[in-house]
Amino acid sequence: MINGNSIEILAKSSSGGSYTVRFYLEENKISAFYSCPAGDNRKLCKHVMRIITGDDSILYDSHQQKVFAKIISHLKGTNIPSLLSELNKSEILLENAQKNAKKAKKAIEKAILKK
Repeated sequence: MINGNSIEILAKSSSGGSYTVRFYLEENKISAFYSCPAGDNRKLCKHVMRIITGDDSILYDSHQQKVFAKIISHLKGTNIPSLLSELNKSEILLENAQKNAKKAKKAIEKAILKK
């Protein structure tokens, strides 16, 4: 549903129900408020992450595609795409660091336990 600069989407919950996600579109900005537990605590939730990364499988109602497309289009004029890119790069670095730490622990284990 679109109402002025406010867009409302229903996102699927893991229990099969839905959560309301309301986006407010401003020039070069976007903000979101959502009814899931993370939203109640003002934390970023998986529903919003999936929406802003363009994953339309999170939509509770497939008839929301037009509204979803408007959000995705508006995001392009914000800093969200660069922040998502930064997050992705950081997650890759973290994954590689975790793999390297695991290898180092195995090497220490092998050296100490003479495996």
